[in-house]
Amino acid sequence: MKQFTLSKTERLYLRNAVSELFAKGSSFMVFPYRIVYRLLPEDDSQEARVAIMTIAPKKRFKHAVDRNRVKRLSREAYRLAKLPLVELCTEKHCKLAFAMLYSDNKFLTFAETQSRMAKIIRNLSQKIREKDV
Repeated sequence: MKQFTLSKTERLYLRNAVSELFAKGSSFMVFPYRIVYRLLPEDDSQEARVAIMTIAPKKRFKHAVDRNRVKRLSREAYRLAKLPLVELCTEKHCKLAFAMLYSDNKFLTFAETQSRMAKIIRNLSQKIREKDV
């Protein structure tokens, strides 16, 4: 099924887009994630409806394998739960860019990561409904 993919266009990686997100974006916390998000108009240059970025800081995880594990679990949980968020952005004619910063020293299990991701998506959906782009 094509709907459960996470392609390159759905990832936030361009330097300008990332710096703009952190400069002009809003944030909220769902422990252990800090979410920085920015709603964009539909005519923005961003290709995908929703673009994400996952961050696991070197300060918290000294080994690259640990950082990669945290990011991989976060992306996988998002990939499986993203559909309602993408549909809402399509319905509201907007685009969303957000970054997930992991801020704990301990690992979460995949089940815990999925429950936190569901909460993040609910919060983002609520923010989209409240705000007109």
